[in-house]
Amino acid sequence: MKLTAFSDISLRVLLLMGGLPEGTLLSTQRIAEGVGAPYHHVTKTVAKLRSMGLLVSLRGRSGGVSVTEEGLRSSVGSVLRELEADTAMVECEADEAACPLNHGCRLRAALAGAREAFYRELDDVTIADLVNERQIGKVAVSIGLAPPEDSFI
Repeated sequence: MKLTAFSDISLRVLLLMGGLPEGTLLSTQRIAEGVGAPYHHVTKTVAKLRSMGLLVSLRGRSGGVSVTEEGLRSSVGSVLRELEADTAMVECEADEAACPLNHGCRLRAALAGAREAFYRELDDVTIADLVNERQIGKVAVSIGLAPPEDSFI
């Protein structure tokens, strides 16, 4: 199974924000630089993650985006279930008329089961479990922040 670019960027944003000291606020521009993704894509990603309660943002001169406690505790499986909810694995999931074999098709059910098994495998892994201070340290420095204390850059 291949994740969408949107899900990939979302996970990168959560990992970056989760690896920074608690309460660190970053602008969307700095997040985009930190995760190596276009600003426009990161803006949409941050908006979605905010609507899911995983990020919070503060407006104004000293504002920015930070990860919530819920964001850190969220399982990767649950995050992906929400982000990938509308993504069809095969064309017939999106458009039943696309396949002449759709009547009584068992493939869609088998693929749905496989997708759920994929998510279930990630249900025990939280965003916080994946945060790696060494990894985040280099990124933090590259976007002008002090590295997290335990980063050993």
